[in-house]
Amino acid sequence: MSHDEPQSPTDLLPVLRTSVKRLLASAAALTDDDVRAPSLLPGWSRAHVLTHIARSADSRTRLLTAARTGRDLPQYSDEDRREREIEEGAGRRAAVLAEDLETALHRFLMAADGHPEDAWDVPVRWLGAGLRPVRGTVSSMLREVEVHHTDLATGHRPTDWPPHFVERELVTTADALRDRADAPAMVLLADGDPVLRQVGGGGGPQVTGPAAELLGWLTGRTDGTVLTVDPPGPLPSVPAWRN
Repeated sequence: MSHDEPQSPTDLLPVLRTSVKRLLASAAALTDDDVRAPSLLPGWSRAHVLTHIARSADSRTRLLTAARTGRDLPQYSDEDRREREIEEGAGRRAAVLAEDLETALHRFLMAADGHPEDAWDVPVRWLGAGLRPVRGTVSSMLREVEVHHTDLATGHRPTDWPPHFVERELVTTADALRDRADAPAMVLLADGDPVLRQVGGGGGPQVTGPAAELLGWLTGRTDGTVLTVDPPGPLPSVPAWRN
């Protein structure tokens, strides 16, 4: 299972465009009653999720603009404003939510498509992460689209996530859990992958299954019932994934 960084974020854009197309189709099919229904995220309706994705796209367009122009444009001014925009936007009707989402995502895709090839490593100000290269906007936007599409609870499952995305995110998620004090000790093994991934200091049971199902479980998007545990027993309790 290779997880080398693509030569350029533009290599990921065709994958992202396909993911965006599928998300927009799901959003367009939602009625006003549908968007008021709960999503898979505790305390959030589908309208919250749709608004969150749209504002996430806008925030990454802002980072691309900062990198291209040299202006000091943070991803968000602060966490409070980010949360307030989501709450305020979640009260809108389904058609308005879908249109906002489409506009924001297409604006990001246009900005990424036109971004200078020699400016992908320009550092920009990410919320909660400080200065990091702007190249992360494309891969993180793909993560936002795929994972939160699943959160809409419209039938999009981790098994529908693009294979390249699953491969990279499984490695990234396992690495993030490896050093967390609240992560259980376990070993992850994805089907077809010879690499054993230590989590929580290593040791503990081995959890095995398809890569997409492993990632879905680690991110709280599935219950992990298709996974196997050796020695036999219950699945370890994993900490909450970032939203």
